[in-house]
Amino acid sequence: MQRPLSNILVKVFARGFYKVNSGLLIFMFVILVSYCFFINTLGDVKLLPPGKELYYQFFILINFVNSPAMMLLFFACWLIYTVKSWQYVAGQLRVEHHQFLYYSVLSASRKVQFRSWFYMQFIISLPFVFYAVLASVIGLVFHHYLTVGIIILFTLLLVVVSAFIYLKQINNLISEKRQSTLLNLGQSWGKPFFSLFIYQIFDKLKLAFVLSKLLSYMVIISVMFSFADVTTDNRVAAFAILGVVMAHAVLIYQQHRFGLVYLLITRNFPYSLSRLFLQYALTYLLLLLPECIWLFAGFGLFTAFGLLFLLIAIVMLFHCVLYRIGLAMNTYLPWLLALFFAISLAILFGGVWALVPVCFGISLLLFYGNYYREELN
Repeated sequence: MQRPLSNILVKVFARGFYKVNSGLLIFMFVILVSYCFFINTLGDVKLLPPGKELYYQFFILINFVNSPAMMLLFFACWLIYTVKSWQYVAGQLRVEHHQFLYYSVLSASRKVQFRSWFYMQFIISLPFVFYAVLASVIGLVFHHYLTVGIIILFTLLLVVVSAFIYLKQINNLISEKRQSTLLNLGQSWGKPFFSLFIYQIFDKLKLAFVLSKLLSYMVIISVMFSFADVTTDNRVAAFAILGVVMAHAVLIYQQHRFGLVYLLITRNFPYSLSRLFLQYALTYLLLLLPECIWLFAGFGLFTAFGLLFLLIAIVMLFHCVLYRIGLAMNTYLPWLLALFFAISLAILFGGVWALVPVCFGISLLLFYGNYYREELN
């Protein structure tokens, strides 16, 4: 009688595994059946006497099952198939909507867990178990007892080892994750609202951060060296700033996603919209701190402050557009290109300083008009 836990595991893992690999299994079945039962002589030449086709097809099937070379190939294919099932189950255990299994499975004893995982792996292995049963029956009929014993032992070994692997995975609930140095050092620090995404970067988005910074530095170097003879023109620095913002577009998107996924409850906090806008601006100021240092090191104090405001204004514009269009990346990318070309034209025609109030103004309108509207949608 099938137990409830076994039924759950079969529905979650075995059925899903068959759906994912149905094409491969059908292909293997068709090849096997075609080879064993529908093989025929080439052309119209009749090499077999009438009525002998079935006998020779059965003879081919016996050799296919009991041949040592085919048996080794069968074991290799079954091992690859089993490893593939391990990878599938491990991946499904990490899926968020399967987290309930940690509570339902662990509520049972280890003996019951092992029996349920054993049954689930047996169901996953049915295509090869069917072949093993066929080979065993033919081996017993023709007295190949050693072959039958090897097949049975190999079948039990794979299913039992698989069950133990799943049992170990499901019971290793607490796995210590290595945190970044910043998180270890900052465990006792106060964490204001504007700093939360910075911690998220050093915990989850380190690769994206490094790539964004490398791309940002490449943009600065290429722009400044390409226009080395006119570096006093503010338009050159403005183009570099625009390139820096584009290099951080992925992090801007991730910041918005982080707020929606993990900090949605903060919309119930008594924060005014103006305070929130300043908090996000401060977050990007910290994120772009190396670029801000470059501005003050490479330009005069007054120009550096103006370029700093331009940098934050463009970043906030890119950020606040997301409140209007949502998290759809296929929509966000065309908007990025449109904003890039619009700002580039404004810079080319000498509107560098006019961009600061314009970008801030549009950002505020988008932020005030869509911050809570996005939550309702």
